[in-house]
Amino acid sequence: MSVNLIVATDSLYTQQIRELVAIGAAIAANCEPCFKFHYDKAHNLGVSKEDMLNAVETAKMVKEASASNVLDLANKYLQNASPSCGEKKTCCS
Repeated sequence: MSVNLIVATDSLYTQQIRELVAIGAAIAANCEPCFKFHYDKAHNLGVSKEDMLNAVETAKMVKEASASNVLDLANKYLQNASPSCGEKKTCCS
């Protein structure tokens, strides 16, 4: 998939930054082929492994926080006998 981005000449969003963002997105999406592709591209652009590790760590923190939040919500509903989805007439009806 090719995406053409319009980036101002004084933008901080360089090709290197774009690849770091893509690495983080690949981690968040659990996409191994995406990670490998963007790792190679970032490496070829001269992005350091330290910067790539930072992108991975940031993605990991975001991913773990959202996973923790949804698990907390499930536990809240299941342990505290909150109204079921059907009673609230949301996703199931």
